[in-house]
Amino acid sequence: MFSQQFQLGSCRLKCRVVVTFVRLLEEMWLGRSSSCAPVEARSVLCSILPQFNNYSQQDAQELLLFLLNALHDDLNKHKMRSSKRPRQDQKRNCFPAVGGSTIVSHLFEGQLAYMTLCMHCDHQTHSTQTFTVLSLPLPTDINKCSIQDCLSLFFEQTVLTGGEQMLCSMCGLRRETTVLTCLDKPPEILMLHLKRFGCKGKNQMKLKTNVEFSSMLDLSPFLSSSVQNNSFSSYHLYAVVNHIGHLNMGHYTALCHNALTRTWHCFDDSAVREVQDSLVQSPNAYMLLYSRKPFQKPNIHGL
Repeated sequence: MFSQQFQLGSCRLKCRVVVTFVRLLEEMWLGRSSSCAPVEARSVLCSILPQFNNYSQQDAQELLLFLLNALHDDLNKHKMRSSKRPRQDQKRNCFPAVGGSTIVSHLFEGQLAYMTLCMHCDHQTHSTQTFTVLSLPLPTDINKCSIQDCLSLFFEQTVLTGGEQMLCSMCGLRRETTVLTCLDKPPEILMLHLKRFGCKGKNQMKLKTNVEFSSMLDLSPFLSSSVQNNSFSSYHLYAVVNHIGHLNMGHYTALCHNALTRTWHCFDDSAVREVQDSLVQSPNAYMLLYSRKPFQKPNIHGL
């Protein structure tokens, strides 16, 4: 998609993350070997994110966010340089954007809407927040739940009391406040993070709750009234990140759906194998990635 755009001159040096990521995608899609090691991509990321330059267990969700931010920043740098070129060059810019948006923000960013209600005078306030990943709490003291249960927990109405009371602009005092959360702008690609690492009393632990999920996800119960189009609420599962092990020691694998062959594959270090649809569901699920639209074959030379 943007491979040719980032093979030019100084862009190789100043947009290292994007150029390296494009090369990795090309190598994976062209499939010249049974596996490919992202050595160069890891090296580039570690040069800008030294906290990952070790062999300790890292958090997959945290790394993904850092990667997307780095890609977003690189694309913005390139866009700013392109805007200084003559007008005829600007027409070739693949990422026209307003307010610093890029293909990354277009695909992965969504927006939450919050409505707060003062329990004393009924004064309402409204605010929004942009997100890239929804980190979902797991129900406590149960061994099995559904992804809809986790979403319901995330979007449930909450009441702020005691030390959490909010200052009401009408009362001029801190009051008990009801907070309602809804999805105001669903992203093209929805990334759900299951909060498996937490505390129980004073002890840190991994929650091993089996979260059941399906290939289709309906977000309509959580949409704001401003979202009218029902096509915004239906998502298709295309990838699962699994974590096997404990809080401080474990192993990550990924399950990815090939939209062209309609098959699932498991990526476990250098081992890649096709798996049956029934094996996608797992109690080790840590991240679920859904898309509103089916994927298409990328425009890569030689593919």
